[in-house]
Amino acid sequence: MTDHAAPITIVPSFHYDVAYLKTHAAYMPRSFAILDAALELLERCPDYHFLVEQVILLEAYWKARPERREAMKALATEGRLSVGPGMYVMPDLNHCDGESLFRQAELGFRWLKEHLGIQPSVCWIADCWGHHAQLPQILSACGYGTYVFWRCMRPELMQRFFRWQGLDGTQLPTHWLARGYTNLHFGATADAANVLDQEFANAGRREIEALCDTLRGYGGGGHMLICNGGDFVMPQEIAVRCVRQLNASGAEPRLQFVSPDACFERVDWSAMPLVEGEFNSALQGTFTSNIRIKQRNRQLVQRLLALETLAAVSAGEAADFETIWRLLLKQQFHDIICGTICDEALADALRDYDEAEALLTTAARMLGGGDGWYNPLSFARTERVELESGPAIVTVDGFSVVREVTPLPPAEPVQLPADFSNRWYRARIGADGYLASLRLTDGERELIDADHRSPFGALGMQLDYGDLWLNFEAPLNGGSLASSLTQNHADPFDRATPDSIVNRGTMPASVREISAWRRGDDALEVRQRGSLSFWQLQVEFETTIRLDAGSPHIHYRTTFTPAGRHYRLRAAFPTTLQAGRSLHEIPFGIQERGDGEHCAQHWVARVGEAEGVTLLNRGMPGASVDKGTLLLTLFRSAAMEYKAPSAASFGEGIPHVFDYAVMPHAADALSDVVRQGLAFNRPLVPAPVGAVASWRLSGDPGVILVALRRIGEDVIVRLYESVGVASTARLEIPSTYGAMAEADGLGQARGEARALAASVELQFQPFQIRTLRLFQVT
Repeated sequence: MTDHAAPITIVPSFHYDVAYLKTHAAYMPRSFAILDAALELLERCPDYHFLVEQVILLEAYWKARPERREAMKALATEGRLSVGPGMYVMPDLNHCDGESLFRQAELGFRWLKEHLGIQPSVCWIADCWGHHAQLPQILSACGYGTYVFWRCMRPELMQRFFRWQGLDGTQLPTHWLARGYTNLHFGATADAANVLDQEFANAGRREIEALCDTLRGYGGGGHMLICNGGDFVMPQEIAVRCVRQLNASGAEPRLQFVSPDACFERVDWSAMPLVEGEFNSALQGTFTSNIRIKQRNRQLVQRLLALETLAAVSAGEAADFETIWRLLLKQQFHDIICGTICDEALADALRDYDEAEALLTTAARMLGGGDGWYNPLSFARTERVELESGPAIVTVDGFSVVREVTPLPPAEPVQLPADFSNRWYRARIGADGYLASLRLTDGERELIDADHRSPFGALGMQLDYGDLWLNFEAPLNGGSLASSLTQNHADPFDRATPDSIVNRGTMPASVREISAWRRGDDALEVRQRGSLSFWQLQVEFETTIRLDAGSPHIHYRTTFTPAGRHYRLRAAFPTTLQAGRSLHEIPFGIQERGDGEHCAQHWVARVGEAEGVTLLNRGMPGASVDKGTLLLTLFRSAAMEYKAPSAASFGEGIPHVFDYAVMPHAADALSDVVRQGLAFNRPLVPAPVGAVASWRLSGDPGVILVALRRIGEDVIVRLYESVGVASTARLEIPSTYGAMAEADGLGQARGEARALAASVELQFQPFQIRTLRLFQVT
């Protein structure tokens, strides 16, 4: 039985999908009806509370129901209409970059403050599958005091209440919804007069007591939080009558409707266990289902961040970046960016991306276009650019614009095998068109495992009869306890076993055409054309491998048009680093991980004692390491036709382009890896020469300036320490800014501003994120 000292707290809510089995517009009538009913019930029943998750819905309701605005404000101020997480949407937390997570909170919180006069304190994440180890720091910086989640609990932990300690040491009180967000539903009986004699579905006294006893098995003592609601579930008037009569009977413990923050205020968090690490991974098929969505998100968010930086350092006309952010943040809703959506919702997402891209093009023109190349990153970089006259090389310092480019020599055919070297590595391309040897320029160790069954960089096809959530198997039982836990199973390049009646092997690529050419000593390029096939299933592909004198990474571009259904395409890079660490980039940090496919930000690396090899991705986050072999899933042909029309998710007939790269490096050169991953994703921007003010970041290379933007006349700067060591950096600032204040994650100043000199020295603890607000000289 439960601890009778504390009441059983009930949080009524409904989980709202921005898009999933229907489109955003198709879900609106039901969602509005739920809000109508919730407000009416809140007004009539002073003991009732109701939780709304996402601001995108409140914003739409506010516009459509002006007559309900005063009620919304009054109930929110009273604390009975609560909002959590209060982000613009409830985003997937692994696919989105860290800056996007801050913008989700910033946009949502600003709307709530301006319209309802509240700020959420509980980050309520009902249905996202993955929680990386920088969330305690990110969310605390936004003002959240508690984190709530359901999916992706670690099986060895399974605790309801704990203090979650992130990478930098930030601790965030955390609650696991051990039985999900839909564990209490009162019967639909119209008359609750005989409530004590009835056993409502999962809501009789005995059922509630049994549920509480189950929850106690996951720790937390007598603290009970029970969710009344579910996906698009209407508020239950009968719930109020049932709770009142159950309480009037004198039964203990009492039942009480509360907001989440009121529930957690009663918890003695200092008595709860301290837990480190992350809560990943689960539902791995979502890392690459509808891969175009993930690629467009990465491409457009990084382009937007680049243009924001240019606008902050130049005198160009300010663009309407918020409209673009709204379009992109909407697509970061967990079902959209994870690709688990119906055909009509997929078409809507792609249209929104097209609109965002058009607005970005307009914004670039407003900022001056230009005859030069602007580097929106704080460190120097050398990039290859494609001009009408042919490819060229441009080298540009951080936050600078240059006009000068160096044209590459004409391409001359070359016979394979062929060698290539630069100041970072020595490589050989074999007669089969694959890398046959790779060593650091100053090292002797061979980094390519020649004994592996797959050539280095080769593609392979696996048959995949899973759905949009699960690799290989379907359908997903989304309400099961197992679906709420991590599933970090091994995911090798080849799953074949000698005695299996099912073909679980990886079909190797067949390369039928190879060509190669040099551009003097500046570049070696190889093109492979071939196919991946299994009986009648056949996918034609083309892969170009490019080795550049000015780049530490080797660039791969694979193009193909999907044909057929139910398969998975992966690229394998077998290394000799059998012993070592497998590292994945997460938002604002690095996470060491074990077996299984995980969602990586810009890269995954295998690092040994002296050397490492990193695999960079541009919007293909499904990465893993299998005994020293780096693996990247490019594409999944999967759908959920048993739930909704979703044949478009197979991608048949749609051309796909994939950019990725491999980078050898010294084991202690992770700051170079972080910089290369960011540069690989954030483009140079056309800009007028001489149009930017002087900004400069120097000091320890692990300190990264990830965002620089205007808010009115002020500028927000976000930096973080990227490799886990205490560091110092110096930021040189234009003289137009005379004061600076530390800011929270939303960009609001904390404390008094202090006068600025021409530069400021900044100290960073390992993986620390810092946000600064700079004020114009008055």
